[in-house]
Amino acid sequence: MKMSKITLLGLATVLGITIIFPTPSGAAAEQEDVNYDPHDTSEVGSFENLEGGTSATIEEMSPLRPMPRASQGKSYNIPGSQGTLTSNVWRTTAGQTSGNTVQWDYQVSAVYSGSEKVESIRTTWNASASMRNSANISLGISDSGANAGGGSSWATTSTKTKYWENNNGAKESSYRSNVIVSPKKDYRTGTISVVNTAKVKLSGDKKSYEISAGM
Repeated sequence: MKMSKITLLGLATVLGITIIFPTPSGAAAEQEDVNYDPHDTSEVGSFENLEGGTSATIEEMSPLRPMPRASQGKSYNIPGSQGTLTSNVWRTTAGQTSGNTVQWDYQVSAVYSGSEKVESIRTTWNASASMRNSANISLGISDSGANAGGGSSWATTSTKTKYWENNNGAKESSYRSNVIVSPKKDYRTGTISVVNTAKVKLSGDKKSYEISAGM
């Protein structure tokens, strides 16, 4: 039986899973620099654990939709056989042009797999890109933007850090939105990066555990 994407997405919502559909071939997308390595720390910084930040809002979260194909996940085995913590990042591989901006859909999540009770679980993220002049980059969330330094040379600029936390016993925390850079002409192709830190606090354990992923 053939099912439509809408039917599949509705089923996914009920089951609490993510379905990834291919990006339409006809979409107007910027071509990424195939020689650019997003893990080159000289360009976008290392994937160190993110701290602090301010909470994102449920009102600004993007609605459920097909997730981007490209993804990265990093897992950490919590000592004492207490389970596994995973940091996930999904992002469109090529930016979509909209007016004077270039945008990328993204989703970040922190997932705990284990039998221990979760006191809190948080996903903390930011984005960065090489820009010039007074270009702006934001996470598609209020009070998340940052401007380049104003010079004509390319320099990496990072957004403010945001987080989403569940402290109701849930074993997952996730958020989705879109990175926006403007103007497009002052963005260096292929330098976009989203970094996410997953952090969990288990009941009865004095320590918190965290792991980061980025792409």
